[in-house]
Amino acid sequence: MDEKNVALDSLDVTRIEDSAGTRAELHRILGPLDGLAIVVGVVVGAGILRTPGLIAGYLGDPLLILGVWLLGGISTALTALVLAELGAMIPAAGGKYAYVRHAYGDAAGCFAGWGEVLLNRSFTGASKAVLIGQYAVMLAGGRGSPRVVAAAVMVAFLFLHLRGIRAGRAFQNASTILKVGLLAVLVGAGFLWGGGASWSPPAAAAAPPAHGLLLGVGLALQSVFFTYYGAEASLQVSEELREPGRSVPLMLLLGVASVTLLYLLINVAFLNTLTPAAMADSQLVARDVLAKVLGERSGIAVAVVALVILISSLNYNFFGTPRVLYGLARDGLAPRMFNRVNAAGTPTAGLYLTFALIFVLAASGTFELLLRFMSFLTLVVDGLALTTVFVLRRREPTRPRPFRVPLYPLVPAIAVAFYAALIVLIAVTQPRLALGGTALLAAVAVSAWIATRQRATPSAATGASTGPDT
Repeated sequence: MDEKNVALDSLDVTRIEDSAGTRAELHRILGPLDGLAIVVGVVVGAGILRTPGLIAGYLGDPLLILGVWLLGGISTALTALVLAELGAMIPAAGGKYAYVRHAYGDAAGCFAGWGEVLLNRSFTGASKAVLIGQYAVMLAGGRGSPRVVAAAVMVAFLFLHLRGIRAGRAFQNASTILKVGLLAVLVGAGFLWGGGASWSPPAAAAAPPAHGLLLGVGLALQSVFFTYYGAEASLQVSEELREPGRSVPLMLLLGVASVTLLYLLINVAFLNTLTPAAMADSQLVARDVLAKVLGERSGIAVAVVALVILISSLNYNFFGTPRVLYGLARDGLAPRMFNRVNAAGTPTAGLYLTFALIFVLAASGTFELLLRFMSFLTLVVDGLALTTVFVLRRREPTRPRPFRVPLYPLVPAIAVAFYAALIVLIAVTQPRLALGGTALLAAVAVSAWIATRQRATPSAATGASTGPDT
């Protein structure tokens, strides 16, 4: 029996066969560097070109600004440590869906998995596609339709991933390298031609923001968190990693460290070029930084950088989401067709559904409001996934763990507390958003409970368990 089947057997994963009587298989071909490219590719989005201006407006002081970005990296690293233990121990398709189901049962797993598919990845994918269309039309001098461009890009990704995991991996690796290279040029421009704008004594002694320092830090942390968010998505392909016990911790920890360093360098470069007040007044900080070097061409340069960033990030929406559907189907929580994989290693039905959801949302434009509510759902689902480390440590103390969270239970407790604090912050500062997000969560949870109730009832009658260990 190969390593993959040993890993799956140890989880007592439900086996579902296709119409030919053979179970669909994913291809275990990804290495740690592929995982690293996924982490960096997903986390580093176009938000880093705009978010620093928001943070500068919230805080006003260059040292505070850098401190918040560093704190965001540290909190993300704590989360990555917890996910590294879970991902190395449970290298199953779907990532956090698999951990929630294994710890809390089918209904919770269905809630986490379908919430990820229908809300998180679909809405973020639609937003990226629309932005790609807008930037492309900007580069074309206003000629063309953003929606037509977005549709063409989505169709291209559909055909790319139908070619299989090797094609998707190659594109992710190449686009991530190009993205990091372009951002390095942006950092270099800020260091070489910035002039030290924020490091003079008047800038260092800037007055605190009018809305209060505590609220400013809270709002800044919320923005920073979502700029760092995305590392957990890489675990959706953990079943396709070679030596997941080694690869999962490496890709998560190296990925988060790389992103933290990159974000700090970008902010230092921006602060070297503009004062916090100028950053806060800027509509797009990256453009104003490049304007010192390129002049009127800075807008074109930023559009190119943003396009590469968005295309690299959107690729993973088509890469990872079908794997969540694959995991759901294998566990009986989605139609069986989503469990089928083509010869190239792509869950084809899951890819078609992913394409359809993103395409419809991008075409309709109705995702923008729900995208705000999605952030609330993301915090709750990810916080729930992090708590599974406590459940599994207590319930399965002898299960092999290739990686263990250091300083347990302190590190997981801090990570979960950070998520809880952000949820409370949103509830206090944006009560309507919290109320709408709670309603959306309730709808998904009730739907998951209804969907799993009928499946659980026959087994209960025969005394069989339908919980996470079946």
